[in-house]
Order: sequence, then C-alpha cells, then structure tokens
Amino acid sequence: MLWKLMYIYGLGCGLMPAPLKKGQFLLGYRQRWYLIYTACLHGVLLMVLPFTFPHYMYDDSYMSSNSVLQWAFNLTNITRIIAMFSGVFLMWFNRKRLLKLGENLISHFLKCEKLEDRSRKYSILWKRVRNVLFQMLFVANLSILMGTLILLRIDSIQTFSKTAMIVAHMIQFIYVVLMMTGICVILLILHWQNERLHIALKDLCSLLNYEERNSLVLSAENANISLRILANLFQLFAENQRLTREVLRTFDLPIALLFLKMFVTNVNLVYHGVQFGNDSIETSWYTKILGQWVVISHYWSAVLLMNVVDDVTRRSDLKIGYLLREFSHLELVKRKFHLKLEQFSDHLRCHSATYKVCGLFVFNKQTSLVYFFYVLVQVLVLVQFDLKNKVDERNKKWH
Repeated sequence: MLWKLMYIYGLGCGLMPAPLKKGQFLLGYRQRWYLIYTACLHGVLLMVLPFTFPHYMYDDSYMSSNSVLQWAFNLTNITRIIAMFSGVFLMWFNRKRLLKLGENLISHFLKCEKLEDRSRKYSILWKRVRNVLFQMLFVANLSILMGTLILLRIDSIQTFSKTAMIVAHMIQFIYVVLMMTGICVILLILHWQNERLHIALKDLCSLLNYEERNSLVLSAENANISLRILANLFQLFAENQRLTREVLRTFDLPIALLFLKMFVTNVNLVYHGVQFGNDSIETSWYTKILGQWVVISHYWSAVLLMNVVDDVTRRSDLKIGYLLREFSHLELVKRKFHLKLEQFSDHLRCHSATYKVCGLFVFNKQTSLVYFFYVLVQVLVLVQFDLKNKVDERNKKWH
C-alpha cells in the first residue's frame, strides 16, 4: 500500500520516466500521453513563477520592516525554484537513462527477493523498511499541510495576490518535497536489498561455523553449495554498489541543490524562530504551534535523508566488512572458497561506496553535524546584523 501511494505521488507530479505496470515501464502511446501530461504540469510550474515574489510581502506583511527577513524569503524561494527545475530538466533530458536505471533497479530487486525465506529475520527487516517508508510519506504530507497552513496565516488586504502566492508556493513546495522523498525511497530500496544480502551472508557464515564445530570434513556437496552461494552474494553486492553509484551520479545535481535549499530553509526557519521567540513578530499561539510543526517536519525529513544516504554508503560497507572477517577462521572450506572470499574483500576495499556531493565534499553523518552547526553560525550572524540595524534606527530617531 505504501509503495503504491509513493508511486501515485511520483506519477502525479511527473517524477516518473514512464508509468509502471507489473514491474515494467509502459512505452508507446501510453508513455506519450504521460509525457503530454508532464509537459502540461511543468508548464503550470512556469506559469506560477511570477506569483512567487508578490509585492505585498515586501510592502504589506510582517517582513516589510525587516530587510533580513526579506532577504531570507527571496533566497528560500530562489533555491526552491532552482531545485525544482533541476528535477524538471532531469526528467526531460535524462529520461532514457532513468528508464534504464529503473529497469536495472527492478531486476536487482527481483534477484535479491529470491534470497528471502520464511524466517523471522526477513520479516523484521521488512517491518523496519516499512517503518522508514511510512515516516517518509508521513513527513512529506505533514510538511505540505503545515506549509499550507502557515502561509494562510499571513495577513494581507490583497486577496488575489495572497491566493496566487499561496498556490504558487504550494505547487512548487509539493514538487520539491515529493522529489526529495522519491530520491529517499530509491535509496531506501537499495538499502533494503543490501540488508537482504547481509542476512543471507550471515546465514551462510552461521551454517559453515556449525559445520566447523560438528564435522571433521566438509562434504563436496556442501562445499560446492557454499561456494555458489558466496559467488551469488558477491555478484549481487557488486551490482548493488554499482546501482548505488549510478543513482547518486544520476541525481547528484538535484541532491546538491536540495541540500542547498534545505540549508537556506533551515537558516530561514531558525531565524524566524528567534524573531517569534523575542516577540519581534507579533503572532498568535496558533501560528507559533504551526511554526513549531514546520520546523519539526523540516528537521525530520533532513534526518531521514541523511540517514538513508549514510546507510547505503558508509554503513553498508562497514557491516559487510565486519561480517567477512568472521569467515577468516574457517578451515574446512576449500581453497576456491577462500579465493572468492579474498576477491569479495578486495572488491570491498577498492570500491568504497562514499558519496561526494558534486565532487565537493564527502557526505556522511560527520558532515551532517557540521551542516547543523554552520546553520547556527549563520543565524547568529543574522541576529547580530538585525540588532545592529535596530541600534542604527534608534540612533537616527534620537538625532
């Protein structure tokens, strides 16, 4: 149900390269109709652009007397629009590449699905994946709802301009939120397959350890079976790594722009929180509650994105590496098994799944902490700038 809901969201926002049916992309006339629908949708995104920066927000709103708030409003809108159109251009100029990538992901998913049995470990894994997927969809809907409600709280006597601004912002916001959620879901699927591989490799290790304790020699049949299982898991792991690199390479620019948009939005939200906290902006308790939920949904989505990227890169390699070490003491297995194990280990060392955002910096949990710290630094700078403006205005009044 959750997968279908995410698929419907992606299809409705034009974020799919083509419609899907029974695990296959529909081409021909059905894709042409979908391309026409996508073109109309993207035309609407272009049409609402002029309403993104209404004059009343600068002349007749709570930010009319605060240049820092106006600057933050402009920069937030610009980064959101740039991130949005990075997704639009990706859909049109890399559609064939996305179709091929989608087919490879579906094929890899079906191969890894064969590893599952009726054991409790796989059901627990599915529950964990379903929980993360539910969080992603819940946060996406919560962000859209809270964003709409907070925009409706902006007072203005210009009804048409306000309505047009809300519609423009929400169309753009829905597109960007679902684009980020879609990327997270793709990475979650890859992480799910990696966890399946980890469970299967752990089962193989347990089986061989059992044989090591209870047998004097490993039968030829068991030796051949264990070698085939290891070779299959090695092939699937290498394929998973290749697909992960391909996904991150394909979505590299949208991810980088989404990070930029998240950073600017983060600074804007925290600065607004400071303004609400010191009563520089007059507001009601209802608006403050809405603002708190906007902040919660923003940070929640940021943490989910950072966790899933870290899971498919750094943590996946570490877990597989630690598990491969548990095979090192086995003595009953044949030389071919040890050679395949060495090949697996060499591949893991030589093809680390680190992710550099546009080749600029490695993305992991350490850089995430630096990111949040840098947001606080920027907010402190803005607050000092705001205080300086207030002092200057007070001095002008005295003179």
